[in-house]
Amino acid sequence: MKIKVLSIFLLLSVLPFGLKAQQAIYDISDLEIFPDDNSTATVRIHCDSDLKAIEKNIIAGNKKRQAYGYSVQIFFGSGSDAQEKAENTVKDFKKDFQDEEANIVYEAPYFKVHAGNCRSRLEAMRLKKQVEDKFPGCFIIECKIGYPKL
Repeated sequence: MKIKVLSIFLLLSVLPFGLKAQQAIYDISDLEIFPDDNSTATVRIHCDSDLKAIEKNIIAGNKKRQAYGYSVQIFFGSGSDAQEKAENTVKDFKKDFQDEEANIVYEAPYFKVHAGNCRSRLEAMRLKKQVEDKFPGCFIIECKIGYPKL
């Protein structure tokens, strides 16, 4: 992924030399692609401001993309207090499993809590094994998951 991103930026750095449009300085750290990157190296690209806007739109769109995978459903409920129970379930889950994702899914009239963005059923089975003591009755579901963070 890093190679792909760097090749795009190199291409963007070569293209503007033939253009006489408004130039913008493009700092890769502004993109927040590598949030855990602790390196001190920086890359600055002088490019057309329109290319900078296009690149930011592409990155924002890719953050919303999803793939099919597996999650562990740890809550299912309906009623007047179901949303509050679902939110409390997410908080309880996050206390014990900080590294895992948990989100609330609403499919009228039910609130559900899905835990984990597992790309394989085996990965989901491992997560289920870890959480079933705290969340009895949990089960694996096939659903759309977010892409893993870089």
